Amino acid sequence: MGDNEHSVPLPGTEWAVWEDAVLRTTGFPADGLTLFGAPECAAVADAFLENRASEADFTRALDTAIADAGHAALDVATDPLFREALTWQNLAAARNLARLAEPEPSRENGKTGKELRRARHKRRARENAVVRYWQRYCGKNDTIGFFGPVTWSTLDPEAATAVIARPGPGLVRSRQVSYEFWVLEAYVTTLLTDPDVAPWLPVGVHPHLAVQDGHLLQPGKDPIPLDDVEATVLSRCDGVRPAAEIAPDLRYAEALDRLVEGGVVWRGVNMPYNSRAERVLRDALTAIPEPRARERALAGLDRLDQARAAVAAAAGDADALADALDNLDAEFTAVTGAEPQRRDGQMYAGRRVCFEDTVRDLDISFGRPILEALSGPFGRVLLPAARWVSAALAEAYDDAFRTLYERLREPGADGVQMPVFWDAVQPLLTGQDRPADAVAAEFARRWNELVGLDTATPGERRLHLHSADLAEQAARLFAADRPGWAAARIHSPDLHICAPSVAALAAGEFSLVLGEMHTAWPTLDSAVFTDRHPDPDKLREAAATDIGPQFRPLYPTWWPQYTARIAPVLGATDHQLAFTAAPGADPGRVLPTATLTVTDHDGRLVATGPAGLHRPLREVFSLLFGWLGAEAFKRIGTGAHHPRITMDRLVVVRETWRTTVGGTGIAPKKGVVPEYLAARRLRASLGLPERVFAKVGTEIKPTYVDFSGPRYVSAFASMIRAARDSSGDDVPVTFTELLPGPEEAWLEDAQGRRYLSELRIQICDPERPGSPTGSPT
Repeated sequence: MGDNEHSVPLPGTEWAVWEDAVLRTTGFPADGLTLFGAPECAAVADAFLENRASEADFTRALDTAIADAGHAALDVATDPLFREALTWQNLAAARNLARLAEPEPSRENGKTGKELRRARHKRRARENAVVRYWQRYCGKNDTIGFFGPVTWSTLDPEAATAVIARPGPGLVRSRQVSYEFWVLEAYVTTLLTDPDVAPWLPVGVHPHLAVQDGHLLQPGKDPIPLDDVEATVLSRCDGVRPAAEIAPDLRYAEALDRLVEGGVVWRGVNMPYNSRAERVLRDALTAIPEPRARERALAGLDRLDQARAAVAAAAGDADALADALDNLDAEFTAVTGAEPQRRDGQMYAGRRVCFEDTVRDLDISFGRPILEALSGPFGRVLLPAARWVSAALAEAYDDAFRTLYERLREPGADGVQMPVFWDAVQPLLTGQDRPADAVAAEFARRWNELVGLDTATPGERRLHLHSADLAEQAARLFAADRPGWAAARIHSPDLHICAPSVAALAAGEFSLVLGEMHTAWPTLDSAVFTDRHPDPDKLREAAATDIGPQFRPLYPTWWPQYTARIAPVLGATDHQLAFTAAPGADPGRVLPTATLTVTDHDGRLVATGPAGLHRPLREVFSLLFGWLGAEAFKRIGTGAHHPRITMDRLVVVRETWRTTVGGTGIAPKKGVVPEYLAARRLRASLGLPERVFAKVGTEIKPTYVDFSGPRYVSAFASMIRAARDSSGDDVPVTFTELLPGPEEAWLEDAQGRRYLSELRIQICDPERPGSPTGSPT
């Protein structure tokens, strides 16, 4: 074991690995990716482009491939598991794609030529949509529902075999159906319109505000004096007491109303913006002392719970599930008067009333061979490089903060009020020419020097390196003796294990692929993972031991790409930085930015605040700039082509190609024939393999493309055209080799079907942040 009970040693290094790791998996077998491939058609198309086959040969091959893809799309669209997965994800799309089961349009159905063309176009669009969903279900380790189940695994350095896997009889062991946070908010809003209930709901001061010396402190504004009644009301607004107790007479009630209208006070229930929200809501309503109000407050929630229970009971039957979801939507609207969806078309928006999370029916542990395969590349190269990134980021932002401080501090002032500094910092995090960009560029330069990329033969596709040969130079290039901030002790790589079977993996016949290096970022601290762990308190204790209290922004519900489902939940002692109105403030931990000041202490910038708070400024902002460390590894090799880099048994960088929407040559092409031929030309010109992941700059996630399959090509071409229409020809497009592929998917279910997977681990730095002596060189 490592120094802590929650970690194990990374062999031959001083670093420790959390013994608990997450295995993310697909819910559909990996060989499903091959379903829409058409290698025979691709061969004929290439021969046609090289004048080795006739146009008639190509047309016949393409027609056959399209017909085969149509039959495959129909099989997928009518598959019960696919229908259920799509029903969970997008009920409207599930109903639309179910129409593929209808008879194909023909003149015998009485359609005119124009109607026939329109009907066939709609059918092709539905087939393309099936392909888009199918590639995700078979090829992407998305942790959502039974089509992306998760399981916790353990790392055991005493185990001699690489893996011990015991799949259960089913795909998933447990299911949980939860409300989206906005649904609970909508219910509370409804309760506030009920005159019997509203007076008994809690009232609190918005977390970014504070009362001090008879004045109201607000970010970026002068303190506002309070009269005696307002001060008394605010002293009672603790987020627990209801309005009926806070304002027992008209004078206090009028003051409370003014404070609510002025955005000083909220009314409702202070639900945390994470998976605990539902429990907090029910507890708050159950605690209402007035019987009639309590009964009315719980009645609507009980009604929703009953409809949700029917949804959970319908899991496994697509038709029953669709009916149950419709009923839940109807109940939600009947109870709240609100529409049962929001932010239609946006990713990470929590669009529907509820969602499902699952645990895979699998017990699994990974042994010493996996840890030993990681020890060389990580211990000698990747972890020192990640530490350097964190130290370089901290130093870069220290310098930027100093410049900003000197500009903002007024003559004679002891410091800068944090709200002023907070607003001024934002461009350094999200604007142009961020300090993080310079760090990423310097990291890429040093990395290229380390691996010899600058001197590699142009067009070289494979670089095989040995970590032992790189160790000395890596230590020089990435010299930093400690991480840059507290959470920077933790690095979270995503690992893909390549092996043809569980038996082969257990026998040591495997290789590893680094998916993404989450530098200085504890990614296991996410409700979607933590809530599935058998002992979440163990994870909280591990986070407290390795990281300690952090300064965590209290995010509002409008914050982009952030939901209660993915919220961090391990930092039970973290300070909550309140910079705007937001849910979930803990009175014992919340720190309104209006109460903080940035000052210079012995040449270092610190944040000072109530109760003697005195912390380095970099720690206050570390979670806002720290996540940018992952971008440093993403920006390795930004040229048109980057070879695969293998270090010992670990593929550190997959082979990658970069072009633009205009450079693909696909955007102007419409119709199956020109699209397909353009895709074949693109593949040949860039030297792409048949199967890749493609990332279009306008999209959040990559998509799988098999250039041999006409349906895959059509779906990809639609994405390219959409990017061009919205943003022009210069939108970047990145292709990455498919590694592992279906033939290297080792994870098996009880029936022997094999699935792609991703192992997410957390590695802890033996050093803690300290003085600037840890600055990188």
